[in-house]
Amino acid sequence: MKQRLFKIFYALIPLAFWMVVLSMPLFSSFDHLPKQFRQARTFDIISTNILLIFIFYIHHYFIYPLKNSKNGVLNYSLCILGCLLVYLTVNHFIHQRDLGPLPAMTNAMPRPPRPNFLMPILPFSLVIVSGFCYQQYLDRVKREKLIKELENIQLKTELAFLSSQIEPHFIFNILNTMVSMARKKSAHLETSLINLSQLMRYMLYSNNGKTINLAEEIDYVKSYIDLQMLRYEDDVKLKLQLIGDFSNYQIEPMLLIPFIENAFKHGIGNIEQPNIDISIFLDEKDQRLKTMVINSISPTPTSSGKESGIGLTNVKRRLELLYPNRHLFSIEKKNDNFIALLQISLVDELYHY
Repeated sequence: MKQRLFKIFYALIPLAFWMVVLSMPLFSSFDHLPKQFRQARTFDIISTNILLIFIFYIHHYFIYPLKNSKNGVLNYSLCILGCLLVYLTVNHFIHQRDLGPLPAMTNAMPRPPRPNFLMPILPFSLVIVSGFCYQQYLDRVKREKLIKELENIQLKTELAFLSSQIEPHFIFNILNTMVSMARKKSAHLETSLINLSQLMRYMLYSNNGKTINLAEEIDYVKSYIDLQMLRYEDDVKLKLQLIGDFSNYQIEPMLLIPFIENAFKHGIGNIEQPNIDISIFLDEKDQRLKTMVINSISPTPTSSGKESGIGLTNVKRRLELLYPNRHLFSIEKKNDNFIALLQISLVDELYHY
């Protein structure tokens, strides 16, 4: 329905334009002419204008599309030429009517000159050139719209791929946690499986291409942290700070968890006293979400660089697609710690630092 209204709108724009432009001669002063000639002149102008408007739409809907057919330039030129001949013929008969003798009291007044046969070529050319330029503009609008639609499809496809990539990666790491707890015959294994089912339910129902409530994402993060702490218990010193009312904002799902996942995966092994410091702060004044994860650096890598880089590489690309010019993402090594910082503007505006 909306697209149909746009077509009608674009079709009526030229009509309104030509009615204004081509009717300007009607406002010229014909007072020096007899009444019968004034009426005839008005009739000639209106008739010619209707003919020119009709030619504009003939060119718009029937002649211009021939340009893209086989031998398009030739067919287009021949149709323009034929249209010109028809226009000149009809216009000639319109202006060559016999108006009779002038009244006796105006014999001294010269009869209005009859237009030259070739004079109408100028308005005809104006209509054709304007119609051609207008159609070029419409074609450009269509191309840009098509390009935008293709880009949106490509972005959606890439985002779907990124989502499908991060979920197996995430589940793989959690299953490793389950295996470790099973080997230790941990009493918390059942609780961990319950937490795992909650995490999977979140991933199944919330990661559907739509934004979710920020509070749900925070609950997801807390469930993941609880699951990991059941495994490591007192072996890891964890500090978690959650500041702000998260329930009033929306966010893309699965954006925060990769930072925390990497902290547990790479900041614990072969470290005597591993520390993980997680801070999630909502600045409601500026409507920005600030997340900082600090973890100890393991002296030896726990997995290959390719495997370990999936999570952060993935989230970096998703941020570029979902929050262009609205986020700050950095990772640095400082004082034997890795510091991951993510800031996101939760409003749709440019984000300046």
